Amino acid sequence: MIASFRKFFEVFKMAYLNIIVPVLLAAVFLITITSGRHRHHHLMIATGGVCLSAIFLLLDLPLLISDKIIVYYQLGWMPPLGISFAVDFLNYMVCILLVLVAVASLVISKTEIHEDKREFYALFMLLLLGLFGAAMTGDIFNLFVFFEILSIASYALVSYTGQKKAIASSIKYLIMGSFSTSLILLGIVFIYGSLGTLNMADIASKVAVSSTAATIVGFGLLISGFMFKAAIAPFHAWKPSVIRYAPLSLGLMFTATGTIIGLYTIFRLVVTVGNLNISGLLIALSFLTMVLGAVLALQTQNLKKLLAYSAISQTGYVLLGIGLYGYTGAVYHMVNLVIIDILLFIVAYVVIRHFGTSNLDKMGGLGFGNPILFVSSLVGAVALAGLPMSNGFSSKLLIYISGIEVFPIATFVAMIVSVLTLAYSFKMINMIFLSNRKDAGVVKIDYDLKVVMVILVILCIVLGVFQGYFTGLMGIISGSGLDREFYIKAVLGII
Repeated sequence: MIASFRKFFEVFKMAYLNIIVPVLLAAVFLITITSGRHRHHHLMIATGGVCLSAIFLLLDLPLLISDKIIVYYQLGWMPPLGISFAVDFLNYMVCILLVLVAVASLVISKTEIHEDKREFYALFMLLLLGLFGAAMTGDIFNLFVFFEILSIASYALVSYTGQKKAIASSIKYLIMGSFSTSLILLGIVFIYGSLGTLNMADIASKVAVSSTAATIVGFGLLISGFMFKAAIAPFHAWKPSVIRYAPLSLGLMFTATGTIIGLYTIFRLVVTVGNLNISGLLIALSFLTMVLGAVLALQTQNLKKLLAYSAISQTGYVLLGIGLYGYTGAVYHMVNLVIIDILLFIVAYVVIRHFGTSNLDKMGGLGFGNPILFVSSLVGAVALAGLPMSNGFSSKLLIYISGIEVFPIATFVAMIVSVLTLAYSFKMINMIFLSNRKDAGVVKIDYDLKVVMVILVILCIVLGVFQGYFTGLMGIISGSGLDREFYIKAVLGII
């Protein structure tokens, strides 16, 4: 009997993560070949692909806990020659966050997307495929390939509505994205030319021994390109324009997943692979990103652009945490930022659908007659500003402490930006709910959106109240990305 149970356990002790990309690719294929007469099947296939991805991730959790890292060699080829997937606690968390954002976006799209569903969901799944691949790969060239997949899908999705402004925004995004792609590809050329390898672990092992000027230039180009993906100033200009003219479901995907994957890649390259000492540069860019995003959010009257600028500003906090060596706070805030973004984008979707506009000047009068919507907005605003008892406070506090220990001025700047965040957050609430306008009536909210909003509100409170427990968890996750020696040995098969 014991032998049977052991055999059963061993069957499940395998790297399911390597199945995720083929599953998402199969979903793209199935959606593409489904005829227009079965339009209701497109969302089902997309949802099924996301759910299967989540199941495979959960099946790999026991293996990850026991081995600390899961490495899968494509076709059995060992690195540095072969292509590998390498998942530790850090990018496992990133994959979980991608699933959460994808589910929330699909929930919104159910009532938002009415035409050309096949094209929309096929591109949506292609975007998700690129995101998962970029998160899991252990090879910088395949990192580039997966970023290109998600970028091409993004360019097409931005112009999905067919409006002139959306198409113009897509072209602008394409031009800027092509520039960042060139930087990434050129960085790969420099690194391969100087080190003769593309495997991240192999690069890390060789950089630890010697590093040439070409290697440093290569890392600089790579990080610059991925800063564009994360919309870090001065590479941020694409995000507000893209979000303004895209459906809210896509706006959420571009905002949350772009931030997640961009910041994760920067963390991985700077800390795990390159072990680069560029804290001064990261702190300077974080100041620029935080302040610029908050000021622009304060002056805009467009709800979509406000959320885009807000996400840019909050990205600066994560970058500041990395620059201050406060990795636990940076990872914690990345998680919190995703939860807050999902909550506020759902609120924005409900409000914009009700008023028929994203212009805050044309909103108002919702009052207190919409308790779920009002409480969700209030909790999201409080968490965004980082007020006590919210999840935003928990992660920002860790970053503040890191600033006091390393560079006190950083804590002062971050606190000032939090005041600006509080100002534009409550400007949003005031203009939607409390402004002196004619009563706008009761807002219709779909049941599934209500459920998601309630869950997110609870998460914002729980992650804030029980800070100690989650700080320990985030410490383990961030520590996974810090252990360079273990990462190198595990991926290269030395242990």
